[in-house]
Amino acid sequence: MAPTYAAEPNGRFSFSFPATRRAGYVLRATAPPGYFTEWGLAPSLRAGRPNTGLVVPVRAPAWVRLQLVDEPPHSRVSLFISGYEGNGDRLYAPHDTVLIRPSLAGFVGKIIWVLTDEAGVDRQREQAVQPGALDTVLVRIAF
Repeated sequence: MAPTYAAEPNGRFSFSFPATRRAGYVLRATAPPGYFTEWGLAPSLRAGRPNTGLVVPVRAPAWVRLQLVDEPPHSRVSLFISGYEGNGDRLYAPHDTVLIRPSLAGFVGKIIWVLTDEAGVDRQREQAVQPGALDTVLVRIAF
């Protein structure tokens, strides 16, 4: 596990550690309630030189509220949902429920779900989403 260092309330930070000259390092930040630095935006550090004046960008979190609605006539289906952070969710014979999943704020994305009926036939649906920072977007999935 990588070491962690706290920043001052104004966001300034300073730390040192014994770095290996042959290695590169990536500097990422996190903060409640879920702010984080994406890997591709994180500044790279090299051993043997001062790394000053760095700015570590953070993204605001957002969430997707997946409202599952089992409409009549009720049937036994398998449901796979994806399009948010993580690998997605597979549910067998789901019932009315709500799932909250993390998402990236400010980006247009798609929540995709595939319903597999008792005969093994797949039906795919999708909904475009663009949750704002620290916001939750609703996706209603009827089956």
